Amino acid sequence: MVTSSTRRPRRTQAQRRDAARAAILETAVRLLAGGGYSNMTLADLGERAGYSRSLAAHYFGSKPKLLAAIIDHVRESSPPSMPDTLRGVGRIETEIIKFFDGLVTDAENIRAYIVIAHEAATSLPELLPMIHEQNVALRTRIEADLREGIRDGTVRPDLEPVSLSIAITTMIRGVAWEWFTDPNLDVMACRQAVLDQVRVLTATTT
Repeated sequence: MVTSSTRRPRRTQAQRRDAARAAILETAVRLLAGGGYSNMTLADLGERAGYSRSLAAHYFGSKPKLLAAIIDHVRESSPPSMPDTLRGVGRIETEIIKFFDGLVTDAENIRAYIVIAHEAATSLPELLPMIHEQNVALRTRIEADLREGIRDGTVRPDLEPVSLSIAITTMIRGVAWEWFTDPNLDVMACRQAVLDQVRVLTATTT
């Protein structure tokens, strides 16, 4: 017998709204990860998420606004974290390891993000600033780590941190694109290759 003391408390309207919004975003991520942007409609999303056909349009208004919300959703679900004890090249290596591990453990989110980045570069330029912001955030972290390594003597002093941070970021993003087009890519071998290149590029002479 269910009594008032054991009955689950009813969710508030705000909780129901947040749950519905999250379900629609997660459904959109799954569809995008499968390459389904062109055929994805807001009405279809609402229905696939288990709600009314009009709910996705009510929350997001348009597909571009939905994609912008997905960028935030992906970013919030896998925020960058780094041990405080790491410095310089050690932080860069950990950044690379976390990124490639994410290709395995967070594949749907990353594949959806790559689809959105492609759409931003081709048909939805209004999304480019958000994609650019993410790219800049990654290379800015790497640039700061390179500068720290130069200061503490673990990185070659003749390196130019801005250009090298862009080159390292390009290697990482490039492998992610190859993985998107070839799911059988050996991600761990690519991760090791990028790590090896970073160590060669930054190594001080002995």
